[in-house]
Amino acid sequence: NLAAAAAAMPKVASITASPPPSTVASVGGGGITKPPPGWGKPELSPTSPKRKPGEGPTSTVTFDTTGNNDRGRSPKRGGSGSNTTAATPYKPKPIPDFVRNSKSQLSMVILGHVDAGKSTLMGQVLVSTGQVSKREAAKQGNLSWLLDENTQERERGVTMEIGTKTLRVPHHDIVILDAPGHQDFIPVMITGAANADVAILVVAAVTGEFEAGFTGGGQTKEHILLARGLGVTQVIVAVNKLDVEGWNQERYNQIEHDVKEFLLKQEFKPKRIKFVPISGLTGENITTRKDPELSNWYKGPTLLEAIDGFFPANRHIEKPPRFIVTDVFPEGKGVVTRGRVVQGFVEVGDRLVVLPVGDIVTVAKLDHLQAPSDETDDAKRLDVAVAGDTVELVFNDIDIMRLSVGNILSFPNARPPLTKKAKARVLVSEKLNVPIIRGAQVIFHMHSVDVPAVLTKLISVLKRDGTVKKERPRALTSGASAVVEITLQMPLPMESFSDCRSLGRFVLRRGGDTIAVGVIDETL
Repeated sequence: NLAAAAAAMPKVASITASPPPSTVASVGGGGITKPPPGWGKPELSPTSPKRKPGEGPTSTVTFDTTGNNDRGRSPKRGGSGSNTTAATPYKPKPIPDFVRNSKSQLSMVILGHVDAGKSTLMGQVLVSTGQVSKREAAKQGNLSWLLDENTQERERGVTMEIGTKTLRVPHHDIVILDAPGHQDFIPVMITGAANADVAILVVAAVTGEFEAGFTGGGQTKEHILLARGLGVTQVIVAVNKLDVEGWNQERYNQIEHDVKEFLLKQEFKPKRIKFVPISGLTGENITTRKDPELSNWYKGPTLLEAIDGFFPANRHIEKPPRFIVTDVFPEGKGVVTRGRVVQGFVEVGDRLVVLPVGDIVTVAKLDHLQAPSDETDDAKRLDVAVAGDTVELVFNDIDIMRLSVGNILSFPNARPPLTKKAKARVLVSEKLNVPIIRGAQVIFHMHSVDVPAVLTKLISVLKRDGTVKKERPRALTSGASAVVEITLQMPLPMESFSDCRSLGRFVLRRGGDTIAVGVIDETL
């Protein structure tokens, strides 16, 4: 009897998925409840965009074009518990005395036409100063191999990557950046020059070799132009292989005249230019001068004395930190980023944002490429990287795939603008063959990155004193100084030159040639 069985079963209340009592709103006192508006939906962070009415949730991953993506919901990304989020006003950290009084740190790029003897010369410098033992140098069999460590470089006899070594002189701790001289590797050379404060320009004194590198379409002039446009303000011209010319003073004077004239045109100051005759192969006039044929007429400094005579670079340690990543590699469970602090200072424990991806990381460890030789007993100096220092930062809270060469690290609440458009002043190359017109497509080089770009506006041509010569020109010709608007294919962290010099300088190239160098006036 189904009716009797049904009547015998115990009665139960219907099961409903009601919200927790604390969140239930009572309606009319009759036991009917409903959740408050938005109950059960994930809360949006203050910076999250609001969805339009009727727009459902989406799983689309978007590229952070504002630079405000701190990914703060995931402890793995370092967002949970951060006290330096984008919403926190930036307050400059107090600068310790040992940071203010730190020894001069300089990055020195080695420039010059291919086969001028750059790597051999720097190998000789490392041996002469004891940075590399003579026994170790003999094992290599070739002095240039002390910097050209890549097998392919050794087989071809051509520098292809930036070789990095360290050097100490009485007044400076120096990082040596040996840049390639071949035209095919100019983009690599740009990376070296962008990370340098000073330069050694190596020119070969041998008849025919100097002319080929300087006037015959070689890279000597282009290297000078790029170095000056990227911030190098001091240069030593090492007149190499002069022993092949019998230490001929007339030959030296001719080279000095030609090169100095071009350097002055690029606005190098006379007191920041030095010429030193040397032989990279024999080591003459690198640390000592022994050959009487040279010492009879040359009374100037040796190469190392000239290096020690560099002026200290002007650092902006009081500004928010900017760290440019030049290399990334795994180490144990962490990720190592090698790079250079270009302004401010960074220390262990700092929380930084990785731009343009927006992840927040914590500095777990800091290693100096060359331990500072400051006269300080403060052990904390090794845990601090000051503007000018080349260091390795170790992170344990980010995936290596989220980091890449060219990333910028800064405080989350003092980050540079992330933008695709900028107004800039450019100086057009003297070797320009095809005039630059509105809409011209170029490659935009800044520190360690290069991005396709378009010159969307030619705003004005300037006179030498900076005043406007012509508004809205139809084209820019060789040697012109102009104001332009540049639009990049993808957003980059950029700043005006007055705010951060390293993020405000750039080079424009087209068809394998450098067509202009410039500085950013404002980001748009």
